Amino acid sequence: MLRLGILDFDSSHCVEFTRRLNGVGVSPGQFVGGARVVLGAPGTSAMAPERAAQFTPLMKECGVEIAEQEAVIAGSDAVLVLSLCGGDHRASATPALKAGKPTFVDKPFALTAPDTREILRLADEHQALLQYASGMRFCDELLAVPASLARWGSVHGAVSYGPAKHHPMNPGLFHYGIHAVEVLFTILGAGCESVTAASTEGADVVTGTWKDGRLGTVRGIRRGCTAYGAVICCEHGVVPLSLSATNAYRNLLRALVHGFETGTPLVPKQVIVEEVAFVLAALESERRGGAPVHLREIDPALAC
Repeated sequence: MLRLGILDFDSSHCVEFTRRLNGVGVSPGQFVGGARVVLGAPGTSAMAPERAAQFTPLMKECGVEIAEQEAVIAGSDAVLVLSLCGGDHRASATPALKAGKPTFVDKPFALTAPDTREILRLADEHQALLQYASGMRFCDELLAVPASLARWGSVHGAVSYGPAKHHPMNPGLFHYGIHAVEVLFTILGAGCESVTAASTEGADVVTGTWKDGRLGTVRGIRRGCTAYGAVICCEHGVVPLSLSATNAYRNLLRALVHGFETGTPLVPKQVIVEEVAFVLAALESERRGGAPVHLREIDPALAC
């Protein structure tokens, strides 16, 4: 049984993950075995300080011992960094990675290319397994896609959509829109080279061009229906997907526990780097009136 520690309580994920892992307040079908959250540090939050205070007693009800960050890291087999603000992830993940602990970083992974590269560098330097993923990457319908491609053939492009509330501390698609970005990269994989973007009060529309000529679009929605979904353009058909979040947390945690046990990353490092650059390039494209922005402008290492 893996002993897990959670850093930062300002996201509802601290409670949702812990309830499923510790089997508290969830149906048997949502329980995830093999690991248990035993320690947690609420941390501080500039983005939502009231939430850490709100969630701390709920974490205690799940059997989690509240401790300082150092004690959480020392007393855990693996660490989950669940800060709501992606800008906090580098600081919170650094001590866990330096201790060589397998570490999960929640979405959004980071808000800058330098932070992204530094987190990855620390993981490599200290030989610490680094995990990252959005729950929507593991929704039931998306997990079924690889098997269906035997029928539909090669993927030539895709559109993903979902809610995209904005927050100044997680700008653009880094806030809720990161889920739709994750869905797109799950379908198309790495290889995005450039981005064009437009944003209005009601929506963001961001289109990436992949190295092989494929196009992938994210529609982040703030007006009207904000359901999750995707459309995959394949060799032998166009496949619409309505995506449900019902089992997303459960499936993510199952994959995470398995990944911790086997040392298998959930998402390739190249995809993590490109996702962050994709969102940053979208913001820059908006500033330039929709002009294309190459990801290498955001992260020069992508030109290598």
